[in-house]
Amino acid sequence: MIGKENDTKQEGRLIKPLLVSRLSHFFYQNSGIFIAVFFTIVFIGYLFFIMMGKAAGFELADGNIKSLGTSFGFDHADIIVFLAARTDEMINAYINFNKVWDTLFGLIYGLMYVVWMSFLFKSSAQKVGFLNLFPFAQVLFDWLENYALASLANQYLVDGMISLPIAKLASVFCMLKWVCSGLTSTLILVGIILTIAQAIKNKKTNIVNK
Repeated sequence: MIGKENDTKQEGRLIKPLLVSRLSHFFYQNSGIFIAVFFTIVFIGYLFFIMMGKAAGFELADGNIKSLGTSFGFDHADIIVFLAARTDEMINAYINFNKVWDTLFGLIYGLMYVVWMSFLFKSSAQKVGFLNLFPFAQVLFDWLENYALASLANQYLVDGMISLPIAKLASVFCMLKWVCSGLTSTLILVGIILTIAQAIKNKKTNIVNK
């Protein structure tokens, strides 16, 4: 029995890396410039035609902070001020925004970044490995932040209070999200530079060969 349990655990440990490997390989094989541009257009369209409209339901005309997730972290007082300035209807709109529309936004920008990185690092796939899936880390922290903020907003509607531990967690998730965002942008920039450098090198090689 013990031997079978150990075998099952070992199989479970092997399945997870295998799934990640297959997912990484899938994006490397199927990502190209046209697909990357397509996802970029979807990202921009969703941001301007859907996200901004949904965010209008809880925005204040003279508010400095349109959404807590747009800042690099926040504290307990920031959340209280943000919620206290809004009506129950606006807070419900904020909860729905975090649970639905911002969650979909995370999936869209995550796919966009993964496709771009898979395209840019395709020639180096053997060296960089699962690096093309790194943008999903930002998506994960974004989702965790969204649901933590939605939970706090729900609590505020019930008793006018918010949980300090959850508020701290939401802030940590927010900061990790932006750190991952910065790293992803840096990796994409590096990928663009390497792609251009490789294209110039190939062009020079072709000229010499001719």
